[in-house]
Amino acid sequence: MKAQVECFCCNIRQTQEAVEKAGKDQQFVWRVLQRVSKNYAQADPEWTPAFMTTIAHRIAQEMVGIEDIFYEEKRYYNQMALELYPQLKKYVEQSKNHLETALRIAIAGNIIDLGVYKEVKVNEILYQIEHTPWGIYDWDDFQADLESSKILLYIGDNAGEVVFDRVFLEEINQGRKIYFIVKERPISTDALREDAIEAGIDKVATILTTGQGEIGIDIERSPQHVQELWRKADCILSKGQGNFETLSDRAEGIYFLLKAKCEAVSRELGVEQGALILKKNKKLEER
Repeated sequence: MKAQVECFCCNIRQTQEAVEKAGKDQQFVWRVLQRVSKNYAQADPEWTPAFMTTIAHRIAQEMVGIEDIFYEEKRYYNQMALELYPQLKKYVEQSKNHLETALRIAIAGNIIDLGVYKEVKVNEILYQIEHTPWGIYDWDDFQADLESSKILLYIGDNAGEVVFDRVFLEEINQGRKIYFIVKERPISTDALREDAIEAGIDKVATILTTGQGEIGIDIERSPQHVQELWRKADCILSKGQGNFETLSDRAEGIYFLLKAKCEAVSRELGVEQGALILKKNKKLEER
């Protein structure tokens, strides 16, 4: 996905919020935003939104002198989600279709994204699970590909959200090997290995890292063993907007699981803003 006009303003806002959260005054914020703006003056139309976001966060981290600016927020949302975990499991157990409900829970968890929302409350998450409509729902293809899969690669997104991913992975943790990918280094509220372990992902999947600390994922720059698994996997699930932004132009039949939270991504997908998405990426030969 290519960056859109809205991406400039969105990332300036994210940078401001990150620097202010680190306790810096307005003069300091101004200097950070000046530097981000200088970088954006050289913006290429071929950039992805994720690349623009990475630039902004990297500058903020460097100038503030804190690598993991959102450390406390990640702890908070992981704990909040873990407190919800029994209720999420009950949703699945009491539903008519356990797999579909667990999938919906995982995608609804994508609302935990402080790059888009300043705060996410429990009642908002539960509303997503129960009421938010589907924008794209490639269910039949998904069921068939999941059922035949033996090696599943799941690309995670945010801390907190990973607990919702766990609910889904527990539902499909039979007859296949599952690998869960997180960031190697901090960026925004994206999950690290420690976040995934705290969420209990290690109980249902082998946790790997991208080898990077960037929004989204660049497979060609990932560790060799991740690249090999990418080629071997017969089912690839990608969570969140950042991963969609960096993977949507690839040839593989990836499944994108996300909430279309912003105008740019919603327009790219052709859905109403806020909709839940289960989208199979069409391989190049099928386009």
